[in-house]
Amino acid sequence: MSRSKKSRSLKGKLGKTGTKEMMKEQKKARKAASPSRFDAKKVKQRKVQAQRKLERLGIAPEAEAPVAKVRPKRFTFTPAKPSQEAELSKAESQDKEQLSNEELLSALTEQN
Repeated sequence: MSRSKKSRSLKGKLGKTGTKEMMKEQKKARKAASPSRFDAKKVKQRKVQAQRKLERLGIAPEAEAPVAKVRPKRFTFTPAKPSQEAELSKAESQDKEQLSNEELLSALTEQN
């Protein structure tokens, strides 16, 4: 008995896998998936190889010198004006103490 030729048509594949819409969804999912490490590595190698070839031929664009980014210092001490702030805080604390003392004295005298 002779073998029947395997069908390469979409119709032949659909009989085994599912509907045409399912195939479309699978194709979309494959395209949307992040590239594998192997593919990413190969892409990088090809870019490097193309750059080297351009350099050998002498038509590579001039590479600009990399400029180091200036990183701000994380913890920098900026002294505040201590005279004004200290005077204000002292005055406020004294006012609070005076009020509280006065309130206590008035409360004691009212009870007696």
